Amino acid sequence: MTIQELEQQLLSLDVSERRRIARLLNLSLEPSTMEQPVNQMIDRMPEHPLRSMPIEIPTDFDEPMADLWDALEA
Repeated sequence: MTIQELEQQLLSLDVSERRRIARLLNLSLEPSTMEQPVNQMIDRMPEHPLRSMPIEIPTDFDEPMADLWDALEA
C-alpha cells in the first residue's frame, strides 16, 4: 500500500476514528510505550462517543419548579 492510499483511507474515516489513530501513533512514538503491545495502547484510549453530540439546553432550564417545592413541603 502506498502512502497516498493510506492517506485516502485515513481521510475517509470518521473524525473520532482519526483522533484515535493519532493518539495511537503519538503513544507509539513515546519511549516509555515502545515496549507495550499495540493492543494495550488501544485499550488505554477511552472512547468518548458523546463528545461529538451537540448539547441542547431547554429554554426553561433555569425556571423555578413550583411543583417540586410543593412536593417537598408536603
